[in-house]
Amino acid sequence: MIKAAIDNSKSIRAIVYDLLDAALERQRECNGTMVVGAVLEHLVGAKLSIALPGVKIPHKSFSSADASTRAKGDFLIGDTAIHITVAPEEAFAHKCRQNIEEGLRPLVVTTESGVGGIKALVLNEDIAARVEILEIGQFLTINVYEWIGFKNQDRSLSLGKLIATYNDIIDQCETDPSLKIALG
Repeated sequence: MIKAAIDNSKSIRAIVYDLLDAALERQRECNGTMVVGAVLEHLVGAKLSIALPGVKIPHKSFSSADASTRAKGDFLIGDTAIHITVAPEEAFAHKCRQNIEEGLRPLVVTTESGVGGIKALVLNEDIAARVEILEIGQFLTINVYEWIGFKNQDRSLSLGKLIATYNDIIDQCETDPSLKIALG
């Protein structure tokens, strides 16, 4: 399990990055397993499930790559193809271009260090003005603030709900229960 704590003295964004650091530590222990990518994808999925209760969010195993499933992105909601990536490659920008050509809006969620790489790739593909790029801390933080009505006393409860939803997704989609997050 990935061990994480909700330290109310920290910003929500810092808590998210503490969680990703714990995932990175777990990844180092599990040679070859892309724990950070899986955590990132399922956190986004959990956030979407909570934020859009009337929409069926299709969750899948992290190991089922977009290319092999011919998926338009990690999540397709309305006309938006949501892509989650830690280390984007050139093929990623081509996928965003393909989304645009098919009338979809690509929205990319990545880590702070991934933002620059994605910007460079979509600039090279000449689609930078048509791709939304969001850093995971910002992506999750604004929703948590909205869910708690900007009242700090409800942060732990809201973050706990996000983690519980994440863990439910792991139970449904993954064969490796060590991807679950234990709050403590």
